[in-house]
Amino acid sequence: MTTATAQTASGAQLKGADVGVPVRKMQQEYSDAIPDFWFQDNAFLSMFFAGFSANLPEGEAQFIHSVRLFQDRIRDPVLRAQVKAFIGQEAHHSREHNALNESLKSRGYRLDRIEALARKLNQLMRDYQSPEKQLAGTVAGEHITALMSDFFLNKHPEYLRQMAPVMEKIWAWHAIEETEHKAVAFDVYDQHVGDRNLLRRTMIEITIVFFSLNTAQAIALMHKSGQWTNWRMWREAVRFTRKMVRDLGRDYLDFYKKDYHPWQHDNSAALEWARRTYLEDSRTSA
Repeated sequence: MTTATAQTASGAQLKGADVGVPVRKMQQEYSDAIPDFWFQDNAFLSMFFAGFSANLPEGEAQFIHSVRLFQDRIRDPVLRAQVKAFIGQEAHHSREHNALNESLKSRGYRLDRIEALARKLNQLMRDYQSPEKQLAGTVAGEHITALMSDFFLNKHPEYLRQMAPVMEKIWAWHAIEETEHKAVAFDVYDQHVGDRNLLRRTMIEITIVFFSLNTAQAIALMHKSGQWTNWRMWREAVRFTRKMVRDLGRDYLDFYKKDYHPWQHDNSAALEWARRTYLEDSRTSA
């Protein structure tokens, strides 16, 4: 009998740590000492992930909103605890990335435009999409972030070490928690919606929007860099992108299989390594 099952049988209240989704507080300081080009000393890659960070608070808020639309229907105590912890993790991601974004904005990065667009897109989804469609969007978004997390934690952890230390820590922490909860929204969808055709169609839409929007926003942020004609930078950025597409392509396509589940990609060994490496000093609140 697992720990979670035993606690459920005894009537105890399950916490996130009991079901593999501990809620942690990071609360780092983001100072002016962070280099402008904090990832590989590459302006475009730094701008891409700065733009990605600007989208995250609203993105996480939408993920939480879509799962809450189904929260009262969940009877499985383990999944209920995972959903509660998923919400806790995503809420802390929003707060931490808000702090990072404010620091970057104080240095002249126009992240406010990205944030405003993200708020508008969230409102459009809530006004015009069904709860099922919104949850499908969350499942698709979680698949993309889980793949990106696997790229940094499992396939190429050396890239984390090519970030400025404070940035390495926030992205490693975020990747760890995205891995821990990568199946939570999927399991809610599978149990309470179950329409795989809707899920596949939404995955195509989210993929196109995610990568085209983040690339366009990175290019828009490049005006501050003065690096437009740095051809070495562009070659390195293209090399990084090709490697990510090549190494994640098969795992991405697995999503379209009729029997797919996120934990078919078992990267638990890399997850344990990353926890030991990056989270020994973090605080677990649930």
